[in-house]
Amino acid sequence: MKLRTGSGPIDRDWFGLEAFLPGPRFTRDGGQLYLLDEVGSTNDFLRGRGPDALGRLCRWDGWGWVAQTRSRQSPVRELRPGTVVVARRQTAGRGRQGRQWVDCGGLHLSVSVPRHRAAFNRGFSVWLGLITALVLREGERLDARLKWPNDIVVDRRKLGGILIERAGSAEEAQVVAGLGLNLTAGRHEWPWALRDGATSVVAEGGRVPRLGDLCARLLLRVEAELDRFCDEGWSSYRPSLELLDSLLGQRVRLVTRQGEISGRAVGIDDQGALLVEREMPDGGKRVESVRVGDVHLQPATPETGEGGGLEGVDR
Repeated sequence: MKLRTGSGPIDRDWFGLEAFLPGPRFTRDGGQLYLLDEVGSTNDFLRGRGPDALGRLCRWDGWGWVAQTRSRQSPVRELRPGTVVVARRQTAGRGRQGRQWVDCGGLHLSVSVPRHRAAFNRGFSVWLGLITALVLREGERLDARLKWPNDIVVDRRKLGGILIERAGSAEEAQVVAGLGLNLTAGRHEWPWALRDGATSVVAEGGRVPRLGDLCARLLLRVEAELDRFCDEGWSSYRPSLELLDSLLGQRVRLVTRQGEISGRAVGIDDQGALLVEREMPDGGKRVESVRVGDVHLQPATPETGEGGGLEGVDR
């Protein structure tokens, strides 16, 4: 692989560009990779929003990445499938429903998902969370699990989160996926408000990967599985999902636009909805599907000894 720049060797390669070898869907037609020193939100930058950011634009020339001179980069004006944005620091990261994502040292990655029918599947964000958990379990040897709808947790502490947004309309519609992962912060470095609910690769005793290597493994796995997910749906992923669903069997309380729902989480359906078994006034039980909502684990009860844990912090 070649690594070139218009002004000599790349200095301070914090990303590990030489290790970043995603698949052809991300490099065809001259793939683009933005490596930014600091940005408000990688998702916003990829969608053409927010201020300029200092960093490098790297282009794939068929042989390797060609990195431009470090300079002021404008937010992406023409969103192309497969474009990738990675930032060392993120100052205005956000999660579902606009919640703040606090940067405590980690990976800030956003990609314009290559055009594929699977990306518009209702369960795509849940599937991305599962794929991310699998990559972290295999590469970083962490007990990473999925907390519906798209948080990555270890022992109920939040390791990361995914934010899915759409850009464009009709035939030009694209899916932008943002991933935040806590990598290097020790527990004593967390803000007080996060110490009980968040964790990092270092805090869990895992090895901290080079960002270029981790990003490549994530994107390669997604690309390799897109066709399978599109053709087979959730059937091939059920065993992994049932093993890694951190809410399965737990008593939960969901806050939705229609009100609160309490019951036992009994799985995730093929549309990415959380299945909740509720007790009815007549003594019977009914399973309801919830597509959108904030989920909280219920405290343990003396009768069942189940529940417990704290909700993670949003990306």
